[in-house]
Amino acid sequence: MIHTDNVFSYGFTQFEEGCIRKLLPTKKSYLTSTECFTDIIACNSYAIFINTMMVSADDLEMLWEFYLEVGPASETVVLVGHAEIPKQLKGRIKVFSSFDKLQSELKYVLLSAYRNSRKNETFSATLANAIMILSQIRLYPGTTTEQLAKRLEISKRSVQRYIETLRVAGEWIEYDRTLRGWKLTEGKSVLWGD
Repeated sequence: MIHTDNVFSYGFTQFEEGCIRKLLPTKKSYLTSTECFTDIIACNSYAIFINTMMVSADDLEMLWEFYLEVGPASETVVLVGHAEIPKQLKGRIKVFSSFDKLQSELKYVLLSAYRNSRKNETFSATLANAIMILSQIRLYPGTTTEQLAKRLEISKRSVQRYIETLRVAGEWIEYDRTLRGWKLTEGKSVLWGD
């Protein structure tokens, strides 16, 4: 997952965008106001703010179809105004009747969206590291902890934790004293379906 500090908005006034911009949770975060509604879906961000008064019914329908198809999204979607939201999306999309109502909770909404995106990124990075370690051990039997740490640019202790996690998950990883490194028992991996 690629880290992003973007927040997108569609259909807000300069004043409203200024209010959002002022409460962004980090100095790296920035607000992008888009003129094209499809940018809301196509671009990576941790929060999306949409003024429903400025969106066509077709565009809203496209938005609903997108979020129904992809399932839970990593970004927080906030609507300002009234719109008929499909039942399946009601808990996943935050709706405020006016910008004034949003403004009273804006700081919390932005901070919560940012924290949720960081959790998703941390989980994805952890999973990617575990898969990379398993892949390296499978491809190069006898790979050492130090070699894995250098390749992945993480500490040796972290490599050991990942290996133990993989073992607990059912991978038959063992230390081979002859090779002086890690290998899969009989070269077989549960994850790869060997």
